[in-house]
Amino acid sequence: MGVLSEGTALSWNEIASVSDVYRSYALDQLIRVFEKYKDQKGDSFQWGDELEFALVRFDHSNKRVQLLLAGHEVLPPLKEMNETVEDGIHRIAWHPEACNYMVEGVPSEPYGYVSSYLNTVEANMALRRNQVQQILSKKSDCEFVLNLATFPRYGHGQYIHPPEENGSEQSFYYPEILISPAHPRMKSVMVNINERRNLPAPVAIPIFRDSSTPKPFQDSPWKDKIDIQDDHIYLDGCLAGWGCCCLQVTFKAQSLSECLQVYDQLLPLTAIMLALSNACPIWRGYLTEMDSRYEAVFQAGDDRTPEERQRPTLNSRCAPTPFYLCDEHNHLNDVKLDFKWTEFFYKIGMSPTLAHHFGHLFIRDPLVVIKENLYPTDDTTSYHFENLNSTVWHSLRFKPPPLDDGKMGWRVEFRPMDIQITDFENASLTVFMALLTRVILTFELDLTIPISQVNENITRAHHRDSVRQEKFHFRIADKISLLSINEIINGIGDFPGLVPLVQKYLNAMEDITSDTRLTIEQYLALISKRAAGTLLTDASWIRQFVTTHPSYKQDSVVTDEIQHDLIWKIQQIANGHETCPLLIQPRMKTHTNLRPE
Repeated sequence: MGVLSEGTALSWNEIASVSDVYRSYALDQLIRVFEKYKDQKGDSFQWGDELEFALVRFDHSNKRVQLLLAGHEVLPPLKEMNETVEDGIHRIAWHPEACNYMVEGVPSEPYGYVSSYLNTVEANMALRRNQVQQILSKKSDCEFVLNLATFPRYGHGQYIHPPEENGSEQSFYYPEILISPAHPRMKSVMVNINERRNLPAPVAIPIFRDSSTPKPFQDSPWKDKIDIQDDHIYLDGCLAGWGCCCLQVTFKAQSLSECLQVYDQLLPLTAIMLALSNACPIWRGYLTEMDSRYEAVFQAGDDRTPEERQRPTLNSRCAPTPFYLCDEHNHLNDVKLDFKWTEFFYKIGMSPTLAHHFGHLFIRDPLVVIKENLYPTDDTTSYHFENLNSTVWHSLRFKPPPLDDGKMGWRVEFRPMDIQITDFENASLTVFMALLTRVILTFELDLTIPISQVNENITRAHHRDSVRQEKFHFRIADKISLLSINEIINGIGDFPGLVPLVQKYLNAMEDITSDTRLTIEQYLALISKRAAGTLLTDASWIRQFVTTHPSYKQDSVVTDEIQHDLIWKIQQIANGHETCPLLIQPRMKTHTNLRPE
């Protein structure tokens, strides 16, 4: 979502003329934030999740399902609904997302440090979907809110409702009507990325070759273009990536030093959790060799100019996290990147490694500038810094407290995971990550590996069926080895595995209720069995559904009919009308409750 403020968004040419001034304001604000909060300690552990939902409309008579461009219509009644809720536990904060078929819902209050909050996550996620569905059902019985990481035929044929001709000046496949009109930030980001890079930005995804897939496969709209590879499909424009939905989790630390520690230990886990959450095997109506949304986001959000792309020391602002932040891990930052203004950070006592992180942030131009907020009116907010920080999309985001709200504390946002089909799966991943932060601190885990190996892991995590087929760089004690996801999660040799470590931590807890323990056991069972290959990732299940569909012709093509049946099946599973033992075993039942005990 990022920083939302009302007003008039500047064009890219207008931003380019004030970008240095804007960065100077952001720099001044960050310096004041650091000086004000660097010694703040004793904050309680709080955390929360963000879910991005997709709106769809079924036309059963024609075996078609389309994305429903109604985000701007459902947001006002959602906000009105929650304004009347007095109990904060039952209140949801709703926000627009990049596309108008998406909405984002977050708990209005963070989850607390008491263990019973772990038992509220799934119920809160269900509440969010139920609120949206309640509004959609008032006008139609064929419109639904779903957890879809990506829409299978997004960019192919008549895939949106109300119908619109595909394409625009900037894209073959994604008309500007897709962009949410609910806030000027959304369109400004998309337009300014395209204008800043000043070149076409096709996103290349290798096609899954089935027995009847053409040899070679040539993506017809692109076949006469220069440097277009055979056996790839192509997306184009920012909306190719920004139209995907994800699950993000944010953790507040007790202090700056603890936040840096958690950040560094979560960084090697970004690829592991990306693989475990893979949910995107279909792109623009074709089965592909890629199972996650993240590479499409990386490519679609790359705003570098042709000249900048020739510099090996300047990566995309949408990329795997490029730095560890603790000085003791600086030797692992083996991918050298540009930075600036570090001398200002040294003067205020910032550690060299953290100074390099922020120095790299400040090489970026602002992408969104609201005219009315261009010049600070006082020195009480850190708006300019937060806006700049929110338009660099790495797999982790380091979030200092706002200048005017120290209670928010030093935070880490964990960003790589695809959203899952069911509330149970999303809660499982969310609770697992929350418990891993406790395990990291309690057992003083060191999971760090060189950044170059993290990048290799991220690449492997995208591959088809990576949970069962790939091996990943992973540290055990003083040795880095190539391990399978199963070995990382469930253990190998003297390393007990991440799930058993979480179980060890839980066994030492004295305040955990029986209901909370039962719920967490089911979540850990899902993680463990998915890692072992006993249960499928969403991507593998979707792929299997397509390849076994009666109308599939072994040609990699996902037709309207196949998509209709797939999304309807997902709706039935998500709303509890059908079970899916390949994803969730029938005995995996929880005692989730909205209110912590």
